[in-house]
Amino acid sequence: MYLGLGEPEVLDAVIVGGGIMGAALFHELAGRNRKVLLVEQDRIGLGTTAWSGGIVRCYHDDPVLVDRSILGLSFYREFSRRTGIHVAFNRTGFLYIPHPSRLEHARMLTDRIAQSAPAEWLSGADAERRFGHVLSSSVEGAVWEPQAGYLDALETTRALVRAGVRKGGRVLEGVRVDGLTRTGGRVRGVRGTAGEIPADAVVLAAGAHTPRLLDSWGVRHDLWAQAIQVELRSPNGSVADHPAYMDDVYDVNGRPDPDSAGMLLGHPTGYRIEGPVGRTVVDPDQSRLALKAGARRFGWVGGSASLGGFRAAECYAPKGRARVAWVPGEAGLMLVTGFNGGGFKMAPWAAEEAARLLGDR
Repeated sequence: MYLGLGEPEVLDAVIVGGGIMGAALFHELAGRNRKVLLVEQDRIGLGTTAWSGGIVRCYHDDPVLVDRSILGLSFYREFSRRTGIHVAFNRTGFLYIPHPSRLEHARMLTDRIAQSAPAEWLSGADAERRFGHVLSSSVEGAVWEPQAGYLDALETTRALVRAGVRKGGRVLEGVRVDGLTRTGGRVRGVRGTAGEIPADAVVLAAGAHTPRLLDSWGVRHDLWAQAIQVELRSPNGSVADHPAYMDDVYDVNGRPDPDSAGMLLGHPTGYRIEGPVGRTVVDPDQSRLALKAGARRFGWVGGSASLGGFRAAECYAPKGRARVAWVPGEAGLMLVTGFNGGGFKMAPWAAEEAARLLGDR
């Protein structure tokens, strides 16, 4: 028995996966006095979350995602008050450079953001005046979010779990979930290395492991695991006051990294992982692609020195809106995954939405 001798207690929910999504939902449910157990096969936060840049900003090209991110920014800026645990919010601002074909759309969404959070549309001249010291090419317009920034993703995840435990939630680390238990045509818990754990609902928040777990359980889905790689560079030249950034012209993103006095530089890999996911080393071919793209936007990239990098995997879903929903045909099984590499800022919304769905059963 997973909690000792005797008949195990039936939980309101068991959450599979101790990354930022599982941690945020664990904290939310514990705060609502639900009987919740978080199960993680490793230590809390040591999956893809450990590689996350932890950037919190509002702009997305989809207004639905804008609204979800606004909620996330509010939560993280009030993290200490909401959890009782201090995690530093590092305010760098966030600069988004849209593709020229999307300028008017980006301007419209900037106005939408500005109704709830500080956001400003910059003309090309404005962008050059403020950020010309780091740009290597001109822009036609940009979105500036002065209150955006980042948190340490691992520290944040562990703080959410610690706060959830203080509110009555329970955690099992070093425990693998192998399958679902079913009774009367619905999911009634999980089974694994700790035995059977009965629960009214199972929430799968296992990140890049999700597609293979669903396959092994015989559950149909449209998700996939995709590699994510971020370069860590020692910049060539001054990067004073450099913001977190995303550029949809050259497909680069990143932020300052004070721990190394360097800069993070990400570029999409497009590489779907068919086998098991896990820790791996940086792909030098991908590094070359990222440097080529980054140099077209930022002057500090060309001539920068390598400080290594990070390569992990994330769960992807079509159309980028993720899966926070009950699984069709699998009563009692919920997914909280598929954020296409941008889940950290979405975790507060996902936790609220999943808790709402669990309460509506």
